[in-house]
Amino acid sequence: MSSLLYHIYIQMIRYKITFLLLVVFSISLQCFSQKVFVHAFMENKKATPESDTIFYNFDHKLRWSDFKGKPEENYFAGAITASGFAFDSQMDFDGRNIYLNIGVYTFFTKNDSWKKPQINSDYHLLHEQHHFDITRIGSQKFIAAIRNAHFTKQNYNTLLTSIFDKVYKENTAMQEQYDRETRHSLDVKKQLEWNNKIADEVQKLKEGVVIKN
Repeated sequence: MSSLLYHIYIQMIRYKITFLLLVVFSISLQCFSQKVFVHAFMENKKATPESDTIFYNFDHKLRWSDFKGKPEENYFAGAITASGFAFDSQMDFDGRNIYLNIGVYTFFTKNDSWKKPQINSDYHLLHEQHHFDITRIGSQKFIAAIRNAHFTKQNYNTLLTSIFDKVYKENTAMQEQYDRETRHSLDVKKQLEWNNKIADEVQKLKEGVVIKN
């Protein structure tokens, strides 16, 4: 069997972070006039080299040595990438208004990601890197969706979850489209097209350009 048949597949890990309520307040008649101000941003998380987690960084590309999980020998793919995006949330209350700070981050988990011994090429590694890039694109769309949403005291919790679910579903669909159109990297022409497409999107992220749905 050709080594190209051992293609690369993405496995998205879905993480939800429960609100950390730093301020406890009682509900009163004044609650009806409360406003919710939301600040959504990309967190600059860093991990130590021995950590199981790699946080997305434009200057750090995945290496085959990052894939530390045990391969599934009977699985059709030659490698698996485990990546996802999540958020931390902090709420403050000044007696009148609610302030939500939502920090979003994109991550790769080493021990949930694996490769088979015969998968070593730069070509396949780039295919894998682009799955991680797509996850990062999804996290930016999550931030954009939060910024465009209308939060109120009554809906901020359920609305945030709803936005996360919607963007997560869209990002999963993009991951699947990528693998379907490239035939998991077997279609070299399509793979090159996606390489250019994703490189353009990542460049926009680096330049701070808003990526639309």
